[in-house]
Amino acid sequence: MLSHCLIFIGSLLVLPAAWGYFEGCDNTYTVKDTIYVESPYYNSNYPPGTSCRYKFVAPVDYYITAQCTINLPSNNGQCSTDNFWLDTEGDLLMRTSENFCGSGTFTRDSLFTELVFAYISTGSNSGKFRCSLTAKPQSCNCGWSATTRIANGQAAAANEYPSMAALKDTTSNVAIFCGATIVSHRHLVTAAHCTNQVSRATNIVAIVGTNSIQNPSSSIYYAQYAIQQMVQHEQYVNNPNVANDIAVLTTATSIKWTRGVGPICLPPQGTSATFSYDTVDVIGYGMTSFGGYLSATLQKINLMVVNNVDCQTDYNGVATINSGQMCTYDYTGNSRDSCQFDSGGPVIKRSAKQFLLGIVSFGKNCGNAAYSMGVNTRVTSYISWIRQKIGYSNCVVSM
Repeated sequence: MLSHCLIFIGSLLVLPAAWGYFEGCDNTYTVKDTIYVESPYYNSNYPPGTSCRYKFVAPVDYYITAQCTINLPSNNGQCSTDNFWLDTEGDLLMRTSENFCGSGTFTRDSLFTELVFAYISTGSNSGKFRCSLTAKPQSCNCGWSATTRIANGQAAAANEYPSMAALKDTTSNVAIFCGATIVSHRHLVTAAHCTNQVSRATNIVAIVGTNSIQNPSSSIYYAQYAIQQMVQHEQYVNNPNVANDIAVLTTATSIKWTRGVGPICLPPQGTSATFSYDTVDVIGYGMTSFGGYLSATLQKINLMVVNNVDCQTDYNGVATINSGQMCTYDYTGNSRDSCQFDSGGPVIKRSAKQFLLGIVSFGKNCGNAAYSMGVNTRVTSYISWIRQKIGYSNCVVSM
């Protein structure tokens, strides 16, 4: 229950650059059940001119409920010399924080496993606070987005596709070589032919949480994860026709969920829908034209799934389309298609959540035809295989 004296300012805030504020009072706590944190010298006020920061970390797939009672100086309904900030994303720079002062009680839940709060006192007065922090199991979740051209596409919005990963070979000067999709804390799926492009798994890093490969740290969610294992489908072939073009990558450490990094949903096992004539998003950092340049930012295009009979007609003399493949085409006639270096990236069906329907496999000259058609691995044909390879660690939801 909020006291009528509590002043809350919702803001996107970056605290002052002088992080010397927190020297000598910068704390990190692991929250496994319930802990209590009080301001210095509580029940008395903290000393004027002091500042402290507190970071809390819950176990994987838990979140933190913080209930705080504060009594900080305020001036005519404004926070003046003393401020209490709380960031539900656990950002130490508090770029998505809320600002409080005055007197009252409030409750906030962390979005994922981390939460940060801090106070800064710059005047002759001072205040106090007391908070309880409780770790609670997080409900199973996947396919979230921070917002509701690959060839002739358009830039994706910031954090629109949290499951997207770019794969880089650390032994190469090329920015990326393929895309991939996060499906669990330790696993990504990609195309099998992508794994043929590196000599060993430990040469790969997965770049996540950013729309810019050239300036990845422009996103507060940017991170890199080393790959320790890659597993191709046992029946993958690429001569003369492509089949079973799918692989699973395992990271060396657990992927941390944030607003900008998270797993896509897999269709439920046994899904029989072909999704013909459904519209889907295809995304990637690949070339914007055949033989062209890599895109500076993550690109997206909206395509339509076509049935395999029509796809085979388009690919007669080029490839044999099998039941484990799904074709997409540009229903607008504007030559939009996936392209080189987009391989392994996702074909996404968007509803209340994002679902992985396909993995970019191959095509014909990146949208050179008006109604371009590309071939993707059909994920519904491999749900059992994927789940077995990832140890059944994905979040299972209905479509």
